[in-house]
Amino acid sequence: MLTDGAGRTLFCSPVCPGSCADITQARQLSLPRLLTSGPFMEILADAGYQGMGAQTSGRVVTPLHRKFKKNSPDVSVSSTASRT
Repeated sequence: MLTDGAGRTLFCSPVCPGSCADITQARQLSLPRLLTSGPFMEILADAGYQGMGAQTSGRVVTPLHRKFKKNSPDVSVSSTASRT
């Protein structure tokens, strides 16, 4: 489902049987093509849509991909320490 800032529905995909990743469903419905051919708008998406930004000329914005090694540092501690 795609909504605007006020919560109004702009797009809602049909229900499909079985399980399918959201990004796969979006690609099967040609959403990247629809987004690039329409008026410019930025779409905030969760990390599951990483890669769609490149397919839509930057219209889909996702969180940065982070890969942590085992025993990664605590981000809140390091960011707090750098402020003091």
